[in-house]
Amino acid sequence: MTAQATKLNDVHKTLLEYLLENSGVSVSGGIDPEENLLDSGILDSLGIAEITEYVEKEFGIVIDEDEITSQNYKTLNALTNFCHSKITAAAA
Repeated sequence: MTAQATKLNDVHKTLLEYLLENSGVSVSGGIDPEENLLDSGILDSLGIAEITEYVEKEFGIVIDEDEITSQNYKTLNALTNFCHSKITAAAA
């Protein structure tokens, strides 16, 4: 996926599909964009490492260790916005 062609909605959809397929808990009812991914168990420390690796490969971005924060990974919307900002910065 090229950075230029990646829209916010596409990032959201890609992340949602990844979380639905790879979550350690049942999310068959879907994921509320504002649901706390950490408190609900959708993401744990291993899940954070795995999704970080996935988005780096999928979107061609680099996420620094100091950017892996509960703020950036708290909700699907937060993660989407964080990834989209990294994609946009990489394209500039």
